[in-house]
Amino acid sequence: MKIDYKWTVSDQGYKPIFISFLICWLGTAFFGISIISILLLVTFVLIVHFFRDPERIIPNTSGIISPADGKIISVDLVEEKEFTNVEMRRICIFLSLLDCHIARSPISSEVKETIYYPGKFKFANSPECIENERLYLHLKTQDNSNIILILFAGYIARRIVPFVSKGSLLEIGERIGIIKFGSRIDIYVPSSYVTNFKAGDEVVAGESILFTKPNEK
Repeated sequence: MKIDYKWTVSDQGYKPIFISFLICWLGTAFFGISIISILLLVTFVLIVHFFRDPERIIPNTSGIISPADGKIISVDLVEEKEFTNVEMRRICIFLSLLDCHIARSPISSEVKETIYYPGKFKFANSPECIENERLYLHLKTQDNSNIILILFAGYIARRIVPFVSKGSLLEIGERIGIIKFGSRIDIYVPSSYVTNFKAGDEVVAGESILFTKPNEK
């Protein structure tokens, strides 16, 4: 987990933070300084931390950066069946409750299409999460490459909030959405791209360079 020293709160956090603060204040007024009021205070602090929106140092790269903070749970070659129907290289990233949940654009591109599927709420780091509520983003780069992102809700995460739509023009590292409370993001890139990352590695949204083109070092 990256330690962010400079951050603000996402607009999506205002309501849950206010509700948490109100409950914490009422709990302290009713119970005084007690285990209950301390737990409510800890919950309030965690909710503020969860909705943090940090600044990131976007690298100057022609590669593809991580769309999410978290831990890589798999790196593989699979057929992408939603838009391209070709074999693509995929990295799956699990976001814990302590990770920042602001998703970022992995490369400068245009949003060609978005598809939302309602679904279940299985644990985001389990194989069954492919049946979860999810949002697909089909990105097209300037060199006409296809990049696919899938944002999954999780067992606790119950809402995916996109900041972009079909036709949006994205800069690398631009904020594209938030998944509220624990989730997973999969990224598919052309199979010719290469990566040195493996399962278990930690990545940082907007900073970690996940993939490079084969002719680049």
